[in-house]
Amino acid sequence: MKESIHIKNLGPIRDIFIAELKPITVLIGESGSGKSTLMKAIALFRWLFKMHNIRSYLKHSGVAKAPFRFRMETYLSNCGFDEFISEQTEISYTFESEMGNRYQIAFKNNRLSGTSDKFLIKSDDLHFLKLSFISEYRNIIPLWAERGASLSGAYMGAGSYHGAGGQLGFYFSEVYGDFDIASDNLKELELKYLDLHFAVKKFQGRKRFRILSKSENYEISLKNSSSGTQNAIPITLIAEHFAKHFRYEDAFNRSVLSYLTNTDKLTDFKPVTNLGDMKKKLFIHIEEPELSLFPEAQCELIGDLISKCFVTNKNSIELIFSTHSPYIVNYLNLLIKAADQGKQVDGANIRFEDLVVYQIEDGEIEKLNLTNQRIIDTNPLSDTINDIYDRFARL
Repeated sequence: MKESIHIKNLGPIRDIFIAELKPITVLIGESGSGKSTLMKAIALFRWLFKMHNIRSYLKHSGVAKAPFRFRMETYLSNCGFDEFISEQTEISYTFESEMGNRYQIAFKNNRLSGTSDKFLIKSDDLHFLKLSFISEYRNIIPLWAERGASLSGAYMGAGSYHGAGGQLGFYFSEVYGDFDIASDNLKELELKYLDLHFAVKKFQGRKRFRILSKSENYEISLKNSSSGTQNAIPITLIAEHFAKHFRYEDAFNRSVLSYLTNTDKLTDFKPVTNLGDMKKKLFIHIEEPELSLFPEAQCELIGDLISKCFVTNKNSIELIFSTHSPYIVNYLNLLIKAADQGKQVDGANIRFEDLVVYQIEDGEIEKLNLTNQRIIDTNPLSDTINDIYDRFARL
């Protein structure tokens, strides 16, 4: 499969075209440059394509009436795009299947196209997709997990949020939901890059999240741990869950079979293909994984993340993250070199062909991959430190 996206006039984005999203796509740039806007747009149109796959699957399987409508106004509001949209906004997402067929979903003139009943995805091209968006709001999880479950705004399960949970917004609900499910399946996790151990314990019927340090011999709650630990653990836990423990069958039953059962359409359902034969893909999107971490820990977190998603994984995953950190981009070059040498660093490596790094500036992007040298060009990321050295020398 091959994905591309073209965005014009969306908030800080003037004109950005990505010809091919790679298994690992990295976005780097200053605050307000449009990194998160670009990643949210990619995630939104991947989600639209996911739902279009589900509807096409049901129609191919004998369920004539579409189970849902695409409500673009709601989606744009959830993404925080409602203030960014203008008459000049254009977004075009293209998916090319393994069979060479192309499908396009576009937003132009405040209208969505490519998702109507007239546009069906061919049965041989159907994909069952799962998306996870790990937002910067993950730092609220420790406090919410400790207190929120006893409040009226607590997470109610099955994607349902009420009260304060709804007030915290769509992206918090998304990341908290994934964290909640992951912590149901994973009771313990080693965090070698922090020299810590994460554990899920039950107390009076509620989950308690504990942090243990073997080297310093202490145990504390997650909400009392360092800000770097609180930001990193949801990333590690969710990545571990989706890479090794996520079951497509469970997700399929929740999203498809439950609808058929609730609407008495199960008798009409004649599967066009078995779930086991469908192509599957997991997408993980992360905002600034380096938050509150020392540079060494930033790099080790990325190594751990890539090891989970691309080395020891059971499910096929594609990863995209935004960052401010030149340390991380330099570390990626180390992982590329390791792959070229048939080695691993911190249990990870990256094929140069599977990675793309874009610098976002002035509403446009520049690809930093240097194909001839098989490295990422980090010189543009060194301007600030070079300027400091020059000013120091002049003093």
